[in-house]
Amino acid sequence: MNEPIGGCMGKVLRVDLSQRRVESHRLPEEFSLDYLGGRGLATRLFLDEIEPGCDPLGPGNVLVIATSPLTGLPVPTAGRGHAVFKSPLTGRIGSSNSGGDWAVSLKRSGFDALVIKGRASSPVYLFISGEGETLEERVRILDAPDLWGKTTHEVTDELLRRHPSSGTRVLTIGPAGEKGVRFAALLNEKNRAYGRSGPGAVMGSKLLKAIVVQGEREIPVFNPSRLKDVVDQILYRLQAVPATKRILRDLGTAGLVNLIDCIQMLPHRNFQDCTHRAKDLEKICGEAVAETILERPGACYRCPMACGRHTRVGDKKGEGPEFETVVLLGPLLHIYDLEAITRANYLCNELGLDTMSCGGSLAAAMELQEKGILRDQDTEGLEIHFGNGPELEAMVRAIGLREGFGVKLGEGSRSLTSSFGHPEISMSVKGLEIPAYDPRGSVLQALGYMTSPSGACHLRGGYAVSLAFFGGAKEIPRFSIRQAPVAVRNVQDTGIVQDSLGICRFTGFALSMEVWTRVWSAITGREISRNDFDRASNRIATLERLFNLRAGGGVEEDTLPQRFQEESLMIGGAPRFYPPPLLERLRKGYYQLRGWDEGGVPSRELCRSLGIEDTP
Repeated sequence: MNEPIGGCMGKVLRVDLSQRRVESHRLPEEFSLDYLGGRGLATRLFLDEIEPGCDPLGPGNVLVIATSPLTGLPVPTAGRGHAVFKSPLTGRIGSSNSGGDWAVSLKRSGFDALVIKGRASSPVYLFISGEGETLEERVRILDAPDLWGKTTHEVTDELLRRHPSSGTRVLTIGPAGEKGVRFAALLNEKNRAYGRSGPGAVMGSKLLKAIVVQGEREIPVFNPSRLKDVVDQILYRLQAVPATKRILRDLGTAGLVNLIDCIQMLPHRNFQDCTHRAKDLEKICGEAVAETILERPGACYRCPMACGRHTRVGDKKGEGPEFETVVLLGPLLHIYDLEAITRANYLCNELGLDTMSCGGSLAAAMELQEKGILRDQDTEGLEIHFGNGPELEAMVRAIGLREGFGVKLGEGSRSLTSSFGHPEISMSVKGLEIPAYDPRGSVLQALGYMTSPSGACHLRGGYAVSLAFFGGAKEIPRFSIRQAPVAVRNVQDTGIVQDSLGICRFTGFALSMEVWTRVWSAITGREISRNDFDRASNRIATLERLFNLRAGGGVEEDTLPQRFQEESLMIGGAPRFYPPPLLERLRKGYYQLRGWDEGGVPSRELCRSLGIEDTP
């Protein structure tokens, strides 16, 4: 058997919970070369196993978590894993990324990727170790009835006690995942989340409570001295750029609050406007976090930026809140109470909830209440209205435990608003709630939301807002309709490569893609160019699109909520909104660049040129 390329363990672990069977398969070298790792590798393995029409909460769904050749090596930020699955929230491809150290331990246990299918007959957890002579000794499916119902923190503490080792890490769902909340998250190391699109609900539907990984195996590197030289350059650059040297460490991601408000994109009251009082934002911004609740910065694997926030509110400690959580559990709900937001964030982590979709669903409910559509008798005792910070924890708890009106909230904003006859109040794309950037403030960000494979995601759709404000010499006017399609395609492709390499998006503030080609080549022993990265990202984007089409998606989903098409905001001295002809123009320009037809279908010629055999 051929040795795996540098940086790879050469194995994929497949777990069939229905059969209670585990298998190890060789990772083909061409998979690493064509799909890089992380998001790309997970997408390829997912498509090899999934039936697109399956029930996302049925045994036919497949959850894949993949690492890359960089994962677990002394490369700054290279500790991220990527999960791919069919989303129970959107019915389309679910794609979620997490930092921390869990993916590093998975890799060091001897596997590049993990594929989980089927459904257990009773609650179980998976234990994966790098120690043992046989696969059966290294990988065990263990009964977990005593863990069912526990929070993510309780499960993590218990499993670390059962499996003591410096290399042990725990990935788990909370009660929200068990009970099928459609935006339930996976939590690793208690506070790091595979958050978006509902992977926690997928694991919960499989009766899989947790995945414990324990590994300290050595990862092969083709040219260690060359790798060290490039890493030294990376560290120098990260320490030379203000954003990566100081700003993220000092203020964390919540440092964006004032900036995004300054450019009139900070949403308020379910995206009804972007108007805030300065004295209110002063209570919740990154500076306020640093001055009032911060205990110390925190960092993911080998990250010198340390944007994480270890915080304390009263007798509670945890991590966060991050920018998205501050805004979507704060101003989006007309709440400017940092302690209330932080406590709600802690509770989301313990129950296993995506804070972003949680906030978006609550905001939709609050607007329904404001308009007289949602009545007091509908909410079963929950006081759901804009500005109700004191009851925010109660609302989150009802969602995470699926109690009372929390059952409807836990279906997501699209289902909730549709059940009351007003789907236009859901601020979502493809059913995924919009992040903390109003798209009317940037044509680039609007098109990114529209064309994201997983729905309204600022990362999968491309962090396009950065092009207009953090781009430096590459800055692009935020209302440039002509430049938007190519700019969005390019920033999405960069993000695909970053997700596939398992590195942090923030490295892009200081480092070009060319740096990562040198890292890849030093580790794997296979020379790669920027053009190769571009080809890989196009291949991955095309596969994601093909899955969505086969799962029932199409051009009609690549749009924005009615509000952004009809209700304008005054930004930059002009009313900004997106009438349907403008959306169509943007969409067509993007499709053309991707090599898709006017219906958003990748051409046969494109698929063949990318080596995709199962063409449309």
